[in-house]
Amino acid sequence: MEQTFLDTLRCPIDPKREGTLVRDRENLVCQCCNVLFPVKQGLPVLIASEAVLPDNCPSIDRLPCRRRAKTR
Repeated sequence: MEQTFLDTLRCPIDPKREGTLVRDRENLVCQCCNVLFPVKQGLPVLIASEAVLPDNCPSIDRLPCRRRAKTR
């Protein structure tokens, strides 16, 4: 995956689409909330239901980006 393509991607879970994604072995990782999105056959799967939440986060609504959006 080319860096120019990665530079255009944003975390689909972030309501403001500020979370940038970086490649980490077999996943893309949101720089803001550490959610993992799988890369399958070279294509990123940017679907919230396919995302792997950080260990300390029980649900999508508890992610920092979602909580910030609710308070504004």
